[in-house]
Amino acid sequence: MNISILPVDIVTRHLIKPRLDVYYPQLVGLVDHKVERKLNERIYQQVETMIKKQGFYENPETEITGGYEIKTNERNIVSLTNSHYSYSGGAHGLTILRSLTMNVQTGKVYRLKELFNRGAPYVERVNNIIREQIKKRDLPLLSPFQGIAPNQYFYLADKALVIYFQLYDLVPYAFGIPYFVISVYEIQDIIDEDGPLGQMIY
Repeated sequence: MNISILPVDIVTRHLIKPRLDVYYPQLVGLVDHKVERKLNERIYQQVETMIKKQGFYENPETEITGGYEIKTNERNIVSLTNSHYSYSGGAHGLTILRSLTMNVQTGKVYRLKELFNRGAPYVERVNNIIREQIKKRDLPLLSPFQGIAPNQYFYLADKALVIYFQLYDLVPYAFGIPYFVISVYEIQDIIDEDGPLGQMIY
């Protein structure tokens, strides 16, 4: 596979209307225009789904602001997060975070299990690492940690896999969104060398 070391170009789009002020990314200048269109539609679809989930269209009191961060942009891999804050009155609003990890050459959008070798015990490994971090950081869990989900939220950044959970999923609101950073070298033996994590090592 032809691996491009250079980052791809990303522009910022602005979705603005009464009670809604959201910035989101779009990829530009990809060699394959079908891939570019597919991935940009996926990004926009995620943003729109978040807006719906936060009750924007159901509750006329809901106000939403949002932005994004590019976590990885190299070797044909773009990993990003979309973050939206909604307020409908009350003591405080609510932030939700979503992410996408994409191959800008093939158009593939990765699920967590697709970062690892087929049949690798990634669930057990990741759960054990998270449990260790919870203990080390002395996080006050709302309920015992049950393990990652099949559609677990994640992104890639700085030679690491970052697992995260939503507000109230693990810890009280005051602790914010909990992140668990796992070095790619800590799980090197089970990752797919041809996948996004494998590209970070070499």
